[in-house]
Amino acid sequence: MQTVKSYPMRPDLPEPPRNMLGLPCDKRGYPVPWFVDWINGEPEFRAMDKSKLLRAIRERLCWVCGKPLWREMVFVIGPMCAVNHVSSEPPSHRECAQYSARTCPFLSRPHMVRREDGLPENISMAGIGVKRNPGVTLLWFTRRYEVMKVAAIPEAGAHAGLLFRLGRPFLTEWYCKGRPATREEILDSINGGIPLLYDANEKQGLGEEGKRVVDRQIAEALKLVPHGRPKAEREGIQRNRIRRALRDGQTAEELWEAEKAACISRQDDL
Repeated sequence: MQTVKSYPMRPDLPEPPRNMLGLPCDKRGYPVPWFVDWINGEPEFRAMDKSKLLRAIRERLCWVCGKPLWREMVFVIGPMCAVNHVSSEPPSHRECAQYSARTCPFLSRPHMVRREDGLPENISMAGIGVKRNPGVTLLWFTRRYEVMKVAAIPEAGAHAGLLFRLGRPFLTEWYCKGRPATREEILDSINGGIPLLYDANEKQGLGEEGKRVVDRQIAEALKLVPHGRPKAEREGIQRNRIRRALRDGQTAEELWEAEKAACISRQDDL
C-alpha cells in the first residue's frame, strides 16, 4: 500500500463539506478525491483507481469522499451526458458534487485542457470519451441508475468497461467558472459538443436512424436548460403582462391563446 502524503489546503478555497474533511491535499493544496489513483506516491487526477470503482458500485459509496451514499445521488457530468443519459463515473453526495463543481480546477476553469502526456498505457475511459473541457458542469440529481457493461468497438474508438445509465433527474444544477452557469453559457457548451455526438454516431455506423435518435435526445436535454431569468422574476413579469392585457380589454380567452403562441415560439427558438 502506498504512503499518501498530504499538504496544507489552499487558503483561497472554501472549507470542504464534512465528508471531505479527511481527504488528503496535493502539493497545490487541492483536496484529492477518493477515486483518484496514486502513482509513485502522487495523485494522478486523470486516472481512477479501478478497485474503488467496483467498491463504489457494490457498497454505494460517494465517488468524491468514499463515504456511504444516501437515497439521493448526484452525478457530476458534462452537458453531452445530459443528451445520452450516460456517465463514465458513479454518483456522489450533493455537498461533495457541489464542492467539486465550484472548486475543481478542471471543472471550474473552462480554459483548462486534459493533458494526455505521461499517462500509463492501460488507462482508458469506457465507451467513447468526449475529450474536451465543456466549460460547463451539470449536477444530475437522481435516486436510481443502472450499471452497463460495454464491449470495445475498436473501429469506433470505444473501449470496454462499465458505464452508468442515469435515472430520471428530480433536480439539475448547472455550473461554470465555479458559480451558477448562465443560459447562454450552457447553450454554447451544448452547441459545441453536438458535432462530437454526430461524429461518434457515424463511427459506430448507426446511420440516419441513429442521427434521428440523437436529435430527439438533444431536444429532451434542452428542456433541462434553465431560463435566463430566475423563476420568481419570470413569474412576476408574467403577472404584470396579464394585468396589462386585462386592463387593455383583452379577454381571458384571447390572453390564453397569446400565451400558447408565445410558448410555442420559444420552443421553436430552441
